[in-house]
Amino acid sequence: MGLTQKEIARNLGISYMTVNRALNNNGYVSKELREKILSYAKEMGYEPHRASQVLVRNTTRTIALFSSTLPEYFWEEVDKGVRAAAAQLRAFNYEVHYHRIPELDTDAYLRELEREINRGVDGIAVVNQRKYRMGTILHRIEEAGIPYVTFNVDAPKSKRLCYIGSDYQAGGRLAADFIARTLQLSPKKEVLVLQCNEELYSLHKEPDINKMRLEGFLSLMQSVFPEITVHVEYFDTRLQVGYKDNQILNLVQQYRDKVQAMYLIPAFNTDFVRALETTQTKEMITVLHDLDTVSIHQLQTRLLSAVIHQSPTLQGYYTVKTLEQIIEQKVAKPLPTVEIDHNLVLTENRDLIQGILATRLMH
Repeated sequence: MGLTQKEIARNLGISYMTVNRALNNNGYVSKELREKILSYAKEMGYEPHRASQVLVRNTTRTIALFSSTLPEYFWEEVDKGVRAAAAQLRAFNYEVHYHRIPELDTDAYLRELEREINRGVDGIAVVNQRKYRMGTILHRIEEAGIPYVTFNVDAPKSKRLCYIGSDYQAGGRLAADFIARTLQLSPKKEVLVLQCNEELYSLHKEPDINKMRLEGFLSLMQSVFPEITVHVEYFDTRLQVGYKDNQILNLVQQYRDKVQAMYLIPAFNTDFVRALETTQTKEMITVLHDLDTVSIHQLQTRLLSAVIHQSPTLQGYYTVKTLEQIIEQKVAKPLPTVEIDHNLVLTENRDLIQGILATRLMH
């Protein structure tokens, strides 16, 4: 066990209550004596017991997270991480609320945010998504003086204290590297990249994570694998419940016999897999982002060659834990980025990757 407050009192020849007041800043102690106690505690490596700190403050801290609702599978995985962290913090008088706001409904977002502010929220996490008027949202949080972080999509020019998420250009580069090396022995080397044009459904311009992925993909292909021809095709399918069209299917059919690899950038996994099944595309290198039930199954059938995965569960977990760290600081100050690495998931390492991620969450 570490040094206790009673031992500090005994070693310094003063009362336990004086040490307790000095370390918890909850009563009068002369400036000279307080500095003596704090200096000795620091020198001896004293660490306060977490449960006793909770008893001293006797208040409940609240954390609130905000995101969109789609793609549903992604935010469900984020929620698993949020709930895991919330369960760990419950014993320390923390409540965690996770709000998933309908796309493009900034007014609903602001109403929920206002409720949290009025309830006395201590820390907030937001995804800097293009589907809301994020300038208005961030201004309201800053106006209320609440510390906040970004997760999944950063807002580096804002007053956020930390970003928890991935480097999306790195994700694109990882996809390019896998495809290029798999095509090394192929006599033809052509790739179809499927990208979504979301300008019609965006309420602010930056950042665009799919654009970052494409930039990373193209930069590596052009600099390291210039012999590979890349065809980039855009579609404007909506990420909306119940919305269906054949744009992805039509592009897969158009390029099925022209290319040796296909790379899907945005989160239309179900549509892409359905197109591959419909066109009976075989012996094609196929890559997309994020593990869901569809991609996990199709890795097994080998309809998909690889998935570029940035664990949303870890994002949810570390976002809550980071906010806790910020709230427990006497003065809220910026923290280093918590980077969630991309994993290349194949049929052969699928179970291993999932096991590693689960172990990280437990610890």
